[in-house]
Amino acid sequence: MNDIVQFVLKHGYPILFAALFARQIGLPVPAPLFLLSAGALAAAGKLGLLTALGLAIIACVLGDWPWYEAGRRGGDKVLHFIHRLARDPDAHDRRAKATFARYGPPILVIAKFFPGLDLVTPPLAGTSRTSRLRFLTLDAVGAGLYSGAYAGLGYVFSHDLERAAVYAGRAGTVLAGLALAALLTYAVPKLVRGYGSTRKSQLVRSTASELRGPGETVASP
Repeated sequence: MNDIVQFVLKHGYPILFAALFARQIGLPVPAPLFLLSAGALAAAGKLGLLTALGLAIIACVLGDWPWYEAGRRGGDKVLHFIHRLARDPDAHDRRAKATFARYGPPILVIAKFFPGLDLVTPPLAGTSRTSRLRFLTLDAVGAGLYSGAYAGLGYVFSHDLERAAVYAGRAGTVLAGLALAALLTYAVPKLVRGYGSTRKSQLVRSTASELRGPGETVASP
């Protein structure tokens, strides 16, 4: 952990940007540790916290953008490319699609807390034809939540980063759980309203059919 802190201290904002960008394009970079280090250095006055967070968010969004565009153009081929080294790529493809179908584009808000999910959600957003503006908005919110959580943890525990690194995984899980609960709170009422509207429409059609009787048609106005 101290090695990463010294590395960030030596190279400053560019290495933080590079680490976050590399992580989002799929390279095995421990981005949370770089964010923890940035937070600790901000607490010591070596970096600006808001500048570090701003660069981290931009790096995340720029790293996700090519995957989103690839999903718009390549469809399922992109998802299969991501899972090509898995034991059962087709099963991973189906699982990713099912997860995205269940929660929709808002899952971008919490995806970065879940390794693997963070890589497949941008191309799935592209494949589902999520608008560019909506994708950028949700992805930026998710990047802000992710970056703020880890950098904030490093800021608070700047004098004990080893403990902060241990807490990092737990904090990510807790925050992701809270965000998921908020997502469900948002999504479930919409599903209920949609189901209610569908049932109402079915009842109206059924009642109209009964009133017409067999063989009758409704006159056009």
